[in-house]
Amino acid sequence: MRLSSKISFIALLVGLNASTAYAQNNTGEADKVASAVAGSWKNPGGACATAFFKAGERTKTVRGEQAMAGTVSDAGMVVPGQLILQGAREGQFVNTMNDKVIFIFEPKEDNKLTLTPMGPPVLSWKEVTLELCPGSRP
Repeated sequence: MRLSSKISFIALLVGLNASTAYAQNNTGEADKVASAVAGSWKNPGGACATAFFKAGERTKTVRGEQAMAGTVSDAGMVVPGQLILQGAREGQFVNTMNDKVIFIFEPKEDNKLTLTPMGPPVLSWKEVTLELCPGSRP
């Protein structure tokens, strides 16, 4: 085996190892994000009975990304979607019908969650920082 062939083979093995480690880290990141946004979230001073965001079950997007189903509700409008938990679109809450972003979610310290409207049907909504409803995490 020539030297260049050996180097190429070693580089291939190192690349495969790095890809496996990266995939495992992404799964860990997805679990971390899922636990950070799990539960029901309310407006500051709002009631948990009419939570602004309710996280649902883990699922996958049409692109195969790890996600969590959920609904965002405000002023009588209910917006279902999927929160992407890992990858390039991590933190995006997307429409399951057309795969386009609706909100950007950003978990904060002290059980807070910021939602920034990014697409229809919520473009007129304001950015909001939500509070976790006590006892709503599994």
